Amino acid sequence: MKDVKIESPEFKRIMKNLHLENLSLTEGLQEKVLETINADKPITPSVIKDLLSRG
Repeated sequence: MKDVKIESPEFKRIMKNLHLENLSLTEGLQEKVLETINADKPITPSVIKDLLSRG
């Protein structure tokens, strides 16, 4: 799988969907999300909670 970047259409789609739900991510949290995605780690509720707690 190719690396996802902030400029990539996939990430922009995620951010648009979050915006539609009245949610947003800080730039720092966006970077952490991208690192997790690009590390090929499974995205689980515990991973999301961990990212949010450190964000």
